[in-house]
Amino acid sequence: MSEMNPPVLNLSEAELDALMARLDHAIAHDLSLSVDDLRLLLQVLLSFAHLHERLGEQDITLHKLRKLAGIVQSSEKLSELFPTTTTHKSKTKKAAKPPAEPVIHERCTHQIEGLEKGQVCPECQRGKLYKYAPTTFLRFTGQSPLIGTQHLLERLRCNACGTYFTAELSPEAAQDGQVGQTYGYSARALMALHKYYAGLPFYRQQTLQQLFGQPISASTVFDQCEHLANAIKPVFKALQAAAKDAAHYHLDDTTNRIIRQDPIEKPDRKTGQVKTRSGVYSSGILATLNSGAEILLFETNIGHAGEWIDQILKDRPPDLPLPILMCDALSRNFPSQQGFEKTLCNAHARRQFADVVNHFPAEVEGVLKQYGLIWDHETECQKQHLAPEQRLAYHKAHSLPVMEQLKDWGQQQLDDQTVEANSGLGQAITYFLRHYDSLIAFCTIESAQIDNNRMEQALKLVIRHRKNALFFKTPAGAAIGDVILSAIATAATANINVFEYLIALQRHAQAVKLNPQFWLPWNYQDTLQTLELAA
Repeated sequence: MSEMNPPVLNLSEAELDALMARLDHAIAHDLSLSVDDLRLLLQVLLSFAHLHERLGEQDITLHKLRKLAGIVQSSEKLSELFPTTTTHKSKTKKAAKPPAEPVIHERCTHQIEGLEKGQVCPECQRGKLYKYAPTTFLRFTGQSPLIGTQHLLERLRCNACGTYFTAELSPEAAQDGQVGQTYGYSARALMALHKYYAGLPFYRQQTLQQLFGQPISASTVFDQCEHLANAIKPVFKALQAAAKDAAHYHLDDTTNRIIRQDPIEKPDRKTGQVKTRSGVYSSGILATLNSGAEILLFETNIGHAGEWIDQILKDRPPDLPLPILMCDALSRNFPSQQGFEKTLCNAHARRQFADVVNHFPAEVEGVLKQYGLIWDHETECQKQHLAPEQRLAYHKAHSLPVMEQLKDWGQQQLDDQTVEANSGLGQAITYFLRHYDSLIAFCTIESAQIDNNRMEQALKLVIRHRKNALFFKTPAGAAIGDVILSAIATAATANINVFEYLIALQRHAQAVKLNPQFWLPWNYQDTLQTLELAA
């Protein structure tokens, strides 16, 4: 589970001395502090409170404490933990992903003034000019995120009966909204992308627009995002319905905050005993369908990821094979009723060792080198584009022996009492041994994954929003954010133009409401073509 950490302060010694001097001066002369100094002090207090809380936990290590304090980078790479040593083998650099081709929205043709095809050459006065390949270059221009356009609709009135006749919107203008709609579909889509994908809070969008001379209030931005969420809601429900049939699930959650969320009474999933709950979490589910399509869903409320997967799986057809579930080892992430194939994240298991590197450098280095081999093998499977059954056979032949060696080594360390069971390394070994069968699932279950990194990466969208906006004001606001972010993230995994997709859902809102299953990110373009042919 991802944690909510306060921002790390990067104050130089000179900056810290200057702050202390300003504090002494304010105390001596009974002066008030500036807003910037108050913000710095608040961040210092938050950091101190967080460190004080973590120091009270039994699992805190010196390496964790140094990461929390910002002394070292929050990295678990072998090259970062052991910068003076070489890895088990030279790694081939990953080929850089080729940049996406720029989208050309407009083509401008510039004619040569005074010359035309067939004209006598003005230079030699003998030959004639003919068409040749044009010189081209691409120029990107900047503009305000939102641009106001005033539409003047011509009106006529009969001087006898007084009837008014009003011009209709041009087809281009009608594509972006109805008559009288102040903020077009494209504006709503852009506001939502800025807020929920780029992490630009409502108030920051307000101030940004003021800089461009196009003022818009934060409350208006929220209202327009709510309009967009209403158009997306049928697709969100269709994605939830489709997710119940998935073959594989990635699952995780991270803490969040809703200001106007009161504690609730909720029965425990195991005992049925009613408990008072107040912890707010954003849960994420990455569901992979048999077709290969991926669905990313988010939910923010008082509840954990396991409670949400219960809701997803409750309507799963009983004749389907057991789904594969990838998550960390926390029991609250698992479904309470439905059967499933349990697979656990090896990145979490590896992290147990990486966190005690300062106390057991030699042992940890050996473990991390061995553990790294399984990811090398996974990379090789991807390079060879192996089918699921071929990938499983490859890991059985190459990765399973590595995992068995780690298991035997860890068991021997505990049996010989070379490592104390209650030490940091002992606890890491115990975690690995206790969950061994689920950690090697990628070697025993077809299509099982090695780690939960896909979901961890997806949750960074939630974390980015949380770091910038800090909280949701109401549960309704959180629900709006979940609907929009789910649509954006799912569309992004489908490799489509997300901006155009959000516009299409608004433009065809009635059709989307009637048949949302035809407007999913991977099939909506076919639906649009069908509508165009019918028209």
